[in-house]
Amino acid sequence: MQLPHQHPTLFSYPKCISACACILLSACSGSGGDSGTAQVGTINLDSSASAMIIDASSYQDYAYLNLESGEMLELSEAQATASDAWHIAFRRASVKLNGGTSGPGNVSGALTAAQEDFYDAQGEPDSNVFLNATPDQEAEHLDPELDISSLDFISDDYSAAIQGSGNMTGTDIDMGWYRYNFATHQTSLNNENWWLLRSNLGTSYARFRATALAYDPLTGLDVTFDFDVQANGTDQFATAASFNAHVDAAGGQDCFDFDTNSAVSCDHPAWDIKLEIDGRNWHLWSNGGVSGSGSGGAFGPFTSTEASAYTAGHISPEGIDISAHYSSDASVGIFHENSWYAYNLQGNHKLWPNYRTFAIDTDSSDPAAAKFLLQIVNYYSDTGISGHPNIRFIEITSN
Repeated sequence: MQLPHQHPTLFSYPKCISACACILLSACSGSGGDSGTAQVGTINLDSSASAMIIDASSYQDYAYLNLESGEMLELSEAQATASDAWHIAFRRASVKLNGGTSGPGNVSGALTAAQEDFYDAQGEPDSNVFLNATPDQEAEHLDPELDISSLDFISDDYSAAIQGSGNMTGTDIDMGWYRYNFATHQTSLNNENWWLLRSNLGTSYARFRATALAYDPLTGLDVTFDFDVQANGTDQFATAASFNAHVDAAGGQDCFDFDTNSAVSCDHPAWDIKLEIDGRNWHLWSNGGVSGSGSGGAFGPFTSTEASAYTAGHISPEGIDISAHYSSDASVGIFHENSWYAYNLQGNHKLWPNYRTFAIDTDSSDPAAAKFLLQIVNYYSDTGISGHPNIRFIEITSN
């Protein structure tokens, strides 16, 4: 997690195309208001624009799109890792580009419409704006003649599943397990955020939070993380573990295995959680995804009240299997730094779009490569099923 020195940008989840792929979304409007999903209204776009609903409902697999052809590509993760045929990929609410740490291509992205009016002075979503915005009203941001010469294009980079919200309380920013004060540039403990953590073997779980933190720019970072552990073969959190982590200010790593309640070498495959300082960046990694060869992952954050309702790591308080809800450390970029949605505005766990607009450069090494403007305008299928981002995009004609 990056240690900011200024107000951070607002944040922050079988592949096929819906029958209304590549046609205007006015022909495939979203589900009714009683479902709580965002509405897809009439969209007036130039005829060269494309719109599609993507089945990105898998919790494990990405859906890969070539923007130039407008076609979805049937690629496994291994194939996508070696392919430059895709430009952008979707999995639930997550989006990645084929470049940097996400793929072998040179695709990069930039924000062109920040939609600051969707948020208040503290960076919190303005529900009134979100709930009354329509795709038709926000189509003006898809201007194919946009001058992008001053935009800052970035490639994807690594991001931990254990993240904070980025929300502000006064001058404090929620960075997850710690807070950062942008006025004093000081860090402090955040013991209100909890996570569920899956072990490197994927067979045991823990509920944890940070309980102590001290940082000295000369001696380094000391953090204590306390765990309630659900051992392999059991069905509840029953034992305790504690990770007293230390990383020198110059950088380094410290790793822990919650099953054995012991510090381990970060070169050993048995680690479950890793604290790392890399330059000015502080990270807390789980052993899975881009961070390790294990099956680890995290789910959260939760408030103290919410976390206390979880008595096991594999099942919700309502008795529903939540094993698919864990996220692994991933490679993310412009869509992570500038989230395209707000969550739970009406208290019904729905996602609502902010109509932020992104420029996608299909090959940053080639000035003549095609560039597109893209918006995500809904998260639900025609029948109200989540994990179906409705996107619209248009090629930029002027550079």
